[in-house]
Amino acid sequence: MKVYLATDHGGFNLKEALKAYLLTQGYDVIDEGAHTLDPADDYPDFMYPAAQKIGEDMNARGIFLCRSGAGAAIVANKVKDVRAVVARTKEEAQHAREHNDANVVALSSDALTAEEARDIIAAFLSTSFSGEDRHLRRLKKIMRIEERS
Repeated sequence: MKVYLATDHGGFNLKEALKAYLLTQGYDVIDEGAHTLDPADDYPDFMYPAAQKIGEDMNARGIFLCRSGAGAAIVANKVKDVRAVVARTKEEAQHAREHNDANVVALSSDALTAEEARDIIAAFLSTSFSGEDRHLRRLKKIMRIEERS
C-alpha cells in the first residue's frame, strides 16, 4: 500500500520517526515533505500536493502532521475524493476507516508521542471500510456534495 506522508515544521520530527516505522512494516512510503526543518514553512504547501495524489489513487493512504492536526485535515479535505480526519486515539482512527472510509489521518505532533502516533497509524492502515449499507449511503451523499462544490 502506498502511504503518503506530509508535514510542516511542526510535525517534522514525528514524521521522520513515523517514516522509519512505516518502512519497517513494508509500506511503500512517499514523503511529500517537509524534507528539512524550516520554521517558516506552511502546511498547505505539503498537504495539498499529497492530498491530490491520494485523491487520484483510492488505494493510497495519507498520514499528515502538523501541530494540531486540524490544519492538515482542513487542507486535505479541499481535494475531491479525500476524506481526512484528525485522530487522537487508535479507536478514532479505526472508526474513521470502518464508518467513513477515511483515507487520510491527520495527527497532532503537540498532543501525541511517537508511540501513540504509531498505534494510531497502525490501526488506521490495518482497518478496512465496513461497506455496510448505511455507511455506503452516507458516503454517496458526501460524494454528491463534492460534485456540487
